[in-house]
Amino acid sequence: MLGVTPPWLVAPLERLDAIYDRLPHGLLIQGPGGWGEETVAAALVTRLLRLDPAQNPREVAHPDLRWVQPESGVIKVDQMRATIEFLHQTPRFAGRKAAVIDAADCMNQNAANALLKSLEEPPDNSFAVLVTGAPERLLPTVCSRCQRVDVHPASDDVVMGWLAEAGVDRERAQHLAIEYGSAPFTVRDAVERGEEPLMSALVDAARQPAKALEVAERHREASLADLTARWLRIVHWAMRQGLENPGFSSEGQAPRAPRPKALLDFADELQRLRAMAVANTGLNRVMQLHRLFLLWAELWHDGCFPPRS
Repeated sequence: MLGVTPPWLVAPLERLDAIYDRLPHGLLIQGPGGWGEETVAAALVTRLLRLDPAQNPREVAHPDLRWVQPESGVIKVDQMRATIEFLHQTPRFAGRKAAVIDAADCMNQNAANALLKSLEEPPDNSFAVLVTGAPERLLPTVCSRCQRVDVHPASDDVVMGWLAEAGVDRERAQHLAIEYGSAPFTVRDAVERGEEPLMSALVDAARQPAKALEVAERHREASLADLTARWLRIVHWAMRQGLENPGFSSEGQAPRAPRPKALLDFADELQRLRAMAVANTGLNRVMQLHRLFLLWAELWHDGCFPPRS
């Protein structure tokens, strides 16, 4: 589904090509997240290790490549120590070794400090490639020891054109783009998973509040942290639209638009629940999901938040 290189990745790939002959031990590929930062890293290690370009290096078992990802949302010190040990080993086939640290901002303090020591005293013929969509969460000392390659977002028209070429329905792409902060690779991956836009469920709950719980069940297995993040973006989008036909009342009898203050209060509730879900505080996920959909339905038909007793 990927096809031709997206226009916004041309510049970072050209940047890597320009420094390839003097490539530093530490590289930081950063962007807004979901814009193909990992794709840039994959292109680099494919060239470094002379891999088959038709293969995804994240799925290749190669003795000179390690692709590190968070475990339960965190990159721990033991993972980083194993990665550093790997980089110090003698290359077996390619004459060099590469470790991609995906979502590098998920390193805990101990893991980041372990990596920092390796960046200060790098082994020969080894490359640590950090990938992040949240560079502000990395230790400044880690960033300062890496050469940066930036991925910049493109316009909505460019993104929609790329998704259309990939065969994504325009309306579906537009809804998912709202939910995922316009990140095109995230939208593409959601489509490939067959993911239903949350927007569709919210429209149904707003129009038919009696079926709010039934609609909520469609997202029973979803991560509460991810779902509330998507929901927040929809609420913020609705606020930017000034609540003027944001899609919730385009058919049938229009529900009463919430007062702006009520919608902001609902956004605060989403933010609170998302923080609790990220912190894994033992929430009853399904119960909270049901509650949110009931509040949402009431919000659109009563114009206040929380519902009146």
